[in-house]
Amino acid sequence: MQHLPTRSEMIALVNQARVDRHLSVRGAARLSGVPTSTMHGWLQGRHFPTPALRPKFLALVEYLQLADFLHSGLWMDE
Repeated sequence: MQHLPTRSEMIALVNQARVDRHLSVRGAARLSGVPTSTMHGWLQGRHFPTPALRPKFLALVEYLQLADFLHSGLWMDE
């Protein structure tokens, strides 16, 4: 059985993939269509994307080729 990442693990994966691709927080925010402060909050683990912003987060996840790590449990409270 494959380990399903927690929210904090998913955010760590996203942030590391962003750094590995030399994508700034501002660049990630532009790519996702959210304010830099929102992206910074996500990447620091202060909050997880709300249902309204989920598609914007998913755009970043797709860009970073991390879609295989997504699962429905991420959207539930930890």
